[in-house]
Amino acid sequence: MSRKEKFAKKPKKKLWTRILVGFVLVLFGGFVGSHFSFQNHFKFTKINDVDVSGLTVAQATKKLNTSHIDEDGNYLVVRDSKINVNSKDVKKLFKHRSSMSAMTSAKLSAKSDVTNKQLNYRLKTLLPKFENRVDQINTGRKQTIDSKVILKNGKIVVQAGQQGSTLDKAKMVKDFKKQAKSSLLISVKMTKDAYVKPNSTQIAKQKKQLANILDNTVTLNTYNKTYKFVAKRWVANGYPTANGTYKFDSTKIKNWVAKFANKVDTLGKSVWITTHQGKRVRVHAGGTYGWKVNQSALTKNIMKNLGRSHSVTMNLKHYAVGTGYGVKGSGKTYVAIDLQRLHEYVYKNGKLMANIPIMSGTLTGGNRTPQGAFYIMYKQRHATLRGRNSDGSKYASPVSYWEPLTNSGVGMHDSPWQPASVYGNPSARAQYHSHGCLNNPPSRMGEVWKNTHTLEPVFIYY
Repeated sequence: MSRKEKFAKKPKKKLWTRILVGFVLVLFGGFVGSHFSFQNHFKFTKINDVDVSGLTVAQATKKLNTSHIDEDGNYLVVRDSKINVNSKDVKKLFKHRSSMSAMTSAKLSAKSDVTNKQLNYRLKTLLPKFENRVDQINTGRKQTIDSKVILKNGKIVVQAGQQGSTLDKAKMVKDFKKQAKSSLLISVKMTKDAYVKPNSTQIAKQKKQLANILDNTVTLNTYNKTYKFVAKRWVANGYPTANGTYKFDSTKIKNWVAKFANKVDTLGKSVWITTHQGKRVRVHAGGTYGWKVNQSALTKNIMKNLGRSHSVTMNLKHYAVGTGYGVKGSGKTYVAIDLQRLHEYVYKNGKLMANIPIMSGTLTGGNRTPQGAFYIMYKQRHATLRGRNSDGSKYASPVSYWEPLTNSGVGMHDSPWQPASVYGNPSARAQYHSHGCLNNPPSRMGEVWKNTHTLEPVFIYY
């Protein structure tokens, strides 16, 4: 060996010696430090499943008396402040722990029972916090989709559900309550078996329910005919609603009602009647007499009743607006007023009760007697009719009988101020016309009063 080589190896030997000595010193220092630390702190210790490692007695006591709801792996852990562990208990446990090996973990118990006070606290205070925490965890998680019974092209189809990752809160609450009675530490599973499962248990029930709905009927009774709606013809494709019911094709039902109403409505339509002379005349459209179907209400209730679990019978009269429901044409009890001849004909059950000459208003202008189908709005004895003349002056005319037909003040009444010669005389209309009313001779108006009733139709034609 050369002198150069001898001097090159000496420093390397010294280096390893220094490293070895340093390592021993570190281990010794660590041991001494650890030993010193564990003289005042817990070593690898859980008390009532609460980790107090590295804590002093005071720190451990505080932690044991603080409520926590924490996620611990696959568990949602509730630590209960009402365990009420005092420092004296913790000191005893510390002394016990100090006698054990410092390098081993230990589980200690400061209390083994659940008091009624503690249970009440858990159920009243901690449970709502627990539920809120579950809700927070579920936020953003994939929702579980239940299996559903749907209607597709008139056929019942089952659509499979999809598993999500949301926690079953009801199940977890049940587990919480069970543990709350006996466990010092409440630890509730958050594993897959705690996920909300697709609900397939209701499928059989839903299929039966839908089958019953499809066979359900709604019967609509009218004044002259009966209509039957079988649900399977009107139910719409798709899913059940939240309460398990199915939607019906509102457009389809709405169109049927509209078509039906157009056929049976009489309000605002012209009416054909047979005159006293046996002639068929068309009474102008308009006026107040007649009825129509409340289409929106009828549509809504047909749909509602189709979805029931039993068949329903409806009556059209409950969805009729106006007067004269079910009456086609004039009916058998009515008043016909011929403006051309200036005669008033009162019919009762098909029998002519009175044929009275009258005076009317003008055929045109502001004092015109309106043509159309009207009804007697009410009957009043000893009324005073008020209004304005053509020159603007006011008038007040006392009458013994008053039967109004319009809101504008046109009606049938006696007229003691008219000369007897004007009644039934069309040539006298230009001079002796009324303000639009049907003037009756005072001696004959009592016949009209006796043989007419409120809501009775009055047809005025020329």
